[in-house]
Amino acid sequence: MLRHRRARLLTLFASLVVIAGCAATPTTGTIIKTLHDVDDAAPFRNVLVISVAGEFPTRVRFEDQLVKACSGDGVQATAFYTIVGRRAQLTRKVLNEAVRAREFDAIILTRMKGQDRADLVANRPTGHGFELYLYDYEELNMPAPIQTGSTVAFVVEVYDARAKKKVWAIESLLFDTVSVDSVISEQVAAIAAEVSRDGLIEI
Repeated sequence: MLRHRRARLLTLFASLVVIAGCAATPTTGTIIKTLHDVDDAAPFRNVLVISVAGEFPTRVRFEDQLVKACSGDGVQATAFYTIVGRRAQLTRKVLNEAVRAREFDAIILTRMKGQDRADLVANRPTGHGFELYLYDYEELNMPAPIQTGSTVAFVVEVYDARAKKKVWAIESLLFDTVSVDSVISEQVAAIAAEVSRDGLIEI
């Protein structure tokens, strides 16, 4: 009898947890890990931070905030725009020159996968499954601006710059975005937490 009662209580508790999780969904983000192949390369010490954004000021804010969040005693992070300037196209040649110039051992690339709002056509400007070291993807140089009030999907990838391969990736969703600044701050906090938790960097 006691065993049945405990079972019912556990079932009730589990149901409450599920309900609470569902209630929180509209105001919180969701993160899905899609790749974790770091091996012995991490932790990385000298990281290049690249943000693909529709407008240069947004890209600057994204890169600057992520650099600040990912810098610490064990790691130095650098914003891509501070090396290549305001309008440089993201190509393998530009990337390789930047990596060689500063001897980066890793690259953190953040890009918008898509966004959806009732009055917008679903927008997926940068697709998914990119590999920086395979092709010059034109889509990376034609991103759309972030629209507030939408559900925004991001892809975050970490590349081992020495091995020239992608070693880690996540997809994240932000629901009912209020402002571009809030999107950036939430994404930066999530990225820094995830790369630190998985041992890619030591903040």
